[in-house]
Amino acid sequence: MAITHFKGVSGIDGLYTGSKGYEVQMFGNEVAGKRYYVDGNYGSDSNNGSSWERPYKTLAVAMAASHANIASGAKGWAARNRIYFKADGSVEDLTKLARKTDVIGIGSTDWKVRPALYGNHVVDATTPYTGCRFINILFRGAAVTGGDIFTLTGQHGVEFHNCEFLATGSTTDATAAIVSTAGVALTVNDCVFKGEFGDAVIEVAAGQADDLVITDNLIQGANMGIDISGSASFQTGKYGLIKDNVFRTTLACINDGESKSYVVGNRGSTEAASGSGLAGAIVCNIKLAQDNRFSTSDANNIEYPALGSI
Repeated sequence: MAITHFKGVSGIDGLYTGSKGYEVQMFGNEVAGKRYYVDGNYGSDSNNGSSWERPYKTLAVAMAASHANIASGAKGWAARNRIYFKADGSVEDLTKLARKTDVIGIGSTDWKVRPALYGNHVVDATTPYTGCRFINILFRGAAVTGGDIFTLTGQHGVEFHNCEFLATGSTTDATAAIVSTAGVALTVNDCVFKGEFGDAVIEVAAGQADDLVITDNLIQGANMGIDISGSASFQTGKYGLIKDNVFRTTLACINDGESKSYVVGNRGSTEAASGSGLAGAIVCNIKLAQDNRFSTSDANNIEYPALGSI
């Protein structure tokens, strides 16, 4: 089995073993920051979170500690902290993140190769949690309502790498996995989205959305795959990138209402009819699109845009 370093995650040391499975083996002090530990089973929030022997119980407490540490003085301003998260179904509704912090999943949940966090995480724009990254974690909505799993407003540089988002498992299926409003540099890379999400799986709403990156994901849902609002805005030279994703949806796989994202190398199928110009499967700026292929209810393996004459 091939072993390589983490794909697309700068500043992370670890080993990648096989498809969608990270064997996280950290070493060195390359982040030049503090490390915190969370164990949803064994931990206690009265601990100091300094080791697996003294872990916090909740991610919220660890995030608050990391965020405060980064902001406490010049020593932390340019640092990046880490939170190691171990749980087999912790239930939390996060309302705060942590600036310049990597939240790294360790261990497993039942037969899943990731630790699990269940809840609806609504983070408003009151405090900027710039550069918070989630790596190797399984997310699911609230046990009864499902709901949107992440709702982020005014949060810049939030990233998800090698994570899994489940619409199923709650009494009601989740609506969206990630909803970002006025958030710059949202990155969703190498993640899997499973189940019948009732709304678009990834939604980019109104406001500045520069440097959006959605790459190498498996995106499945009962509505649209990626929906970028026509009220989102991208500065010239900071357009989005939607690349090498695989979709299974009911409506359009990609709907770029702002028409300012590069859409390259995507594959997918939708239950919708192809429509005019394959609009049933994809809506984007055709000048920014290359090498996409989609199947619809009435057409198979259609290239978008069609190969031009040479």
